[in-house]
Amino acid sequence: MLLAYVDESYAKDQYFCLGAIVVDSDAASTIERGLDELVVEYSSSTSLPMDAELHGYELFHGKGDWSCLKLRQLINVYGRAMHIIGTSGARLIFRSMDVARQLRRYSAPYPPHDVVLGHVLESIESVAADIGDHVVVIADEVHSEERHRTNFRSFRRLGTPGYQSSTLPHLLDTLHFAPSKHSRLLQAADLVTFMHRRRNMAVDTDPRAIATSDRIWASVADSVVRSWHWAP
Repeated sequence: MLLAYVDESYAKDQYFCLGAIVVDSDAASTIERGLDELVVEYSSSTSLPMDAELHGYELFHGKGDWSCLKLRQLINVYGRAMHIIGTSGARLIFRSMDVARQLRRYSAPYPPHDVVLGHVLESIESVAADIGDHVVVIADEVHSEERHRTNFRSFRRLGTPGYQSSTLPHLLDTLHFAPSKHSRLLQAADLVTFMHRRRNMAVDTDPRAIATSDRIWASVADSVVRSWHWAP
């Protein structure tokens, strides 16, 4: 059985993205152990807490627990974390939406999370079918969990909305939600999704920042098996 860990990254009223890391037990163990060891290594030589969460925004900008590290250390941690993910055997999926266009086109648009979640579940289903295994989906906690579970149940019965409708036959049980603070796999999903969104929105304009992001991303580029952006 496979596991899919899902997290979000967005720029309010502009862009919404969900990323998923699909792993078997070996890949999951490799990522969990590797990220744990990475944090412990830095906590032994700096004031970084041993339970620090690898959160893309905080790590990239040196915020929260990561404010105690210098820029070169932050870049090193992010790069090494992505190398752990990229060499684990995990498969990466990204689905995103142009929220600004959706707001201009529709008078009563569906919430971006609802729309893109349907898309990412279709992609997880496609990957699971290719592998020939079933998958359980675990997502980072959000305030609308019950609505997403209800939608998931409807998808399983009636199919996902849109022209690529699927009843998600390889997805098992329900959507499970967990706090990323206690899951290195959800943190891994956060790291890759944050960087994917940042690069695709062309946030960086400084050539040095772009080059750094490109180097960090190179470690996981070959692990991306599905990526699609919807501009309504």
